[in-house]
Amino acid sequence: MTSEVARLRNDEELRQVATKMAHKLLFHTKKLSSLLSYVITLLEVFKREIQRNTKLGYCDCELAFVCYKVAGVLCTECEKQDKNSDLVKATRDTYDLKKHDYATISAVLGVSDNDRQKSVGNGQALEADLLARFQNLKSPSGSTDSVATKPKYESRHISGDIPLIDYAKLKGCVTASELHDLIRSFKILLIDFRASKDHNYNHINYPEIVNIEPSQVNNLIAQVPNCSDMDLEQKLSHIIPDAHLSRFKNRTSYELIVIYNFNFGPTGANPNRFDALCERVIAGSRDRISSTPFDDLIDILMFRNKFPGHTLSRYPCFLAGGVSNWFEVFGKESITRTITDPVLQRPPASLSREGSTKAIPTRRPSLKPVGETHHSSPYLKNFGDYLSTVKSGSPRPVDSSFSQITSTASLPAKTSPSSSVSIPANQRPTKNLSTRNAPSVKSTPSNNVGASYSPKPTPPSSSNGSMRAQDTTTFLEQYTTGLTNLGNSCYMNCILQCLGATPQLTGFFFPSLSSSASLENSAVQSYRQHINVNNRLGTKGILTTNFVNLLKNMFASTGSYFTPSEFKTVMGSLSPSKQFATYDQQDCIEFLEFLLDRLHEDLNQMVISDPEEKRAISELTPEQEKTREILPVRLASTIEWERYLKLNFSIIVDFFQGQYSSQLRCLICGATSTTYNAFSILSLPIPNRLGSSPPALSLDDCLNAFVTTELLDDDNKWFCPQCKKRTKSTKKLTITRLPQVLIVHFKRFKISPTGQFSKLDTFIKYPVNQVLDLTSYWPPVGTSVNESMASSEIMSIEREQQVLSTLPTRNQVPPFRYKLFGVANHFGNLTTGHYTSYVRKKSDAKKTREWCYFDDSKVTYNCKESQVMNKNAYCLFYQRI
Repeated sequence: MTSEVARLRNDEELRQVATKMAHKLLFHTKKLSSLLSYVITLLEVFKREIQRNTKLGYCDCELAFVCYKVAGVLCTECEKQDKNSDLVKATRDTYDLKKHDYATISAVLGVSDNDRQKSVGNGQALEADLLARFQNLKSPSGSTDSVATKPKYESRHISGDIPLIDYAKLKGCVTASELHDLIRSFKILLIDFRASKDHNYNHINYPEIVNIEPSQVNNLIAQVPNCSDMDLEQKLSHIIPDAHLSRFKNRTSYELIVIYNFNFGPTGANPNRFDALCERVIAGSRDRISSTPFDDLIDILMFRNKFPGHTLSRYPCFLAGGVSNWFEVFGKESITRTITDPVLQRPPASLSREGSTKAIPTRRPSLKPVGETHHSSPYLKNFGDYLSTVKSGSPRPVDSSFSQITSTASLPAKTSPSSSVSIPANQRPTKNLSTRNAPSVKSTPSNNVGASYSPKPTPPSSSNGSMRAQDTTTFLEQYTTGLTNLGNSCYMNCILQCLGATPQLTGFFFPSLSSSASLENSAVQSYRQHINVNNRLGTKGILTTNFVNLLKNMFASTGSYFTPSEFKTVMGSLSPSKQFATYDQQDCIEFLEFLLDRLHEDLNQMVISDPEEKRAISELTPEQEKTREILPVRLASTIEWERYLKLNFSIIVDFFQGQYSSQLRCLICGATSTTYNAFSILSLPIPNRLGSSPPALSLDDCLNAFVTTELLDDDNKWFCPQCKKRTKSTKKLTITRLPQVLIVHFKRFKISPTGQFSKLDTFIKYPVNQVLDLTSYWPPVGTSVNESMASSEIMSIEREQQVLSTLPTRNQVPPFRYKLFGVANHFGNLTTGHYTSYVRKKSDAKKTREWCYFDDSKVTYNCKESQVMNKNAYCLFYQRI
């Protein structure tokens, strides 16, 4: 048996462990109230493991078995002392209700249970708070009593020797010695769940590590109670170092995730978890006995996946005793620190699968390459400037600091008493931040749409209008090329057809293309000057170049079909965990998000490597957050967008991204917390309609459901910073910025508490040949963030307009009217479905095209409006007109 194999205890060994724990607890006390407390604590631990088994199909069956056996012994002892006590009876009833779950655990372990629990002691008296804990055990919330919820995966019998990595997922924790063995044999991702300053000072000497601060998770849950793993990824993208973010994005490629903090859990090289539990039960510390400090993080990573493809292969574990115990077991060479200054030194070896089993070698410190700078590319006010810029090797100076956007010095003179609101500058001290320049905010007339790049029918700006000829536009809007299905690749084909019909995108990559015959002579290489090869979040232009080549081949094959095998291979190799390399069914929205994100990062002109600088830009001080709560929506949204552009500035942002605000309001004290989030895809809920044959919904119904105020109660309560506790609250979403290309996604797939996905086939009506007007959803000047503010505190409309006139408008001028140009359809269910698309094409004298239906390589022309509006619509592509 190797060190990478663990042996499960057999029937007799488990009974011995249970007997030993029961004797130890009864030796410590025979007081009735204490024994009842022990029973309830053990049943809480048992319940936690049953809940894991229900969700995952596996759990720490050994621990669950022992807890139930010991609880039974203690129950019998309590009955001997006071058989008629209501609390004793209730505790026994609760214990008996869990016999079904205990039978399941016994079957998994392959043990029999024909012995009776035996009493071993005596005691007396009750304690008051036991009843509340007992009631919680009986509560229906998450209940796993006699009629257990069917697990996502069926439990199976386990015994004898099993791989250590599987034993770790069963326990939910690993010892220091076990982790050392796992690192040598498996692909493990460590998450250091501490403040960044603590991580930088000392952390486990291992290269595959990500530092996530508990406050980042807590703040996310406070702001977005129902947050997903992608919400966390988005939040971290502006905070943690690029290398850490890259590992986190590829989290599904690791065989196991292990989380640790400073010292949580039992200590020692191989601590006995049963002895540790017994000691904590005796100590009477209810805190963290049936839970861990990592539960919220694990819940997000394991159960709140936005897409099915993001599910982890194994339940994350925590490291017993944390980094402190790791140091005690393996010594100073097992710990390293992050060095942030350039230092010349010989790089020591790092811990790897081939590392020594006797000692952990020292990991090379995280160093900045000598001569590397963290200056971002210059901030450009519009995409006319962007498109005319040629990349150079050295950073260019910028006019002013970002803080000037929100400083009182940059605002016009006060014109009314209500305009006394000032927007504080960012006061967070950061290394060299004062030397880094940021966007110029020269005055832009309020009626100017901005100089963003925009195709017809929107009139082009003077900065780029000459780049696209009429014949270019005509060909790009006429070509029709089918795409071969490479084996369940219809999810990719339907999205490529819609993106290939997006004039903003094709016009950027092919500014002078007039016909398929001009492909070789077209200036299609001009986009290369905008690829940022230094952005570690991108693909160094690999994906972008292959995407352009794909479009080029599609143009050349118009009227026929093309096989996109090379592009799929590239996408597969670049995707997290090689997700798109397989021939499995995938979600087209997940594919679209990945593609847009990588195109953005390849073309992102604002890359800042210094995590402290990124943090200073992406995080507000408490004073700034308070100010944001009293600013008008239009002004707050604009300032937040300019701040967002400090880290994200590409054609994808300019064409595809909008913004929505999320406001939480405490119903006790009225305090609010508002955040502003960018989106590339507007995911809309599908409202429930009662009845066996509910009427069809409209796109407006889904939009209204998106912006409807939501009540947060029970487990979703918000932690109000004013009340200092979780309170009943409301959540309100508002669309604050609308993009040039609006992608709407209907949330047709819902996940059940057991992890099963189901599809909603609700018919949703949407404008096909008519105009979609979203102006009413866009808050105009004069809209207050906080409606409960006194009138004297509200900034006047005149003052707001005055301040807005100093900031770039960036196309945010009503009306916001859109025309549909693409529809991605999904037939069937998540595992056996099929994707197709409708795309609007221009006709000419030779051929009537209009709405074309793309079913992989097959193309059908001139489809009716009634066909385009169909119940299988999954994703809509609208262009602003």
